Amino acid sequence: MLWTIRLSALLYAAALFAYWRRSPGARLLSVAAYALYLAHVYLAFDQRYAWSHAAAYAETARQTRELFGLDWGGGIYCNYAFTLLWPLDFFYPRNRWLHGFLIFMFVNGVFVFGKWWR
Repeated sequence: MLWTIRLSALLYAAALFAYWRRSPGARLLSVAAYALYLAHVYLAFDQRYAWSHAAAYAETARQTRELFGLDWGGGIYCNYAFTLLWPLDFFYPRNRWLHGFLIFMFVNGVFVFGKWWR
């Protein structure tokens, strides 16, 4: 399951670089990254949370408590917003606010909550 989000993060980084270089393949990279992200969400909810929002909320709360001492699972709603907002990138690829949010979420997912560094 982790390979999907890792590859998604790498493709999104490549898409950002391609946007910066004004490369015509940037949007395709972002779409591919989003498809892998959706695969990650599907696998997580299917294999880890048994399609239960309550289980995902509880796991988010546990991780937040472990990292910050705050027993709060509301970060799952940020993940839902991330899922809904990312496709806007396909139509508004140079929106700094959108990319700021997406980058913020990726940094939190990879470096704060992710298992890459643990």
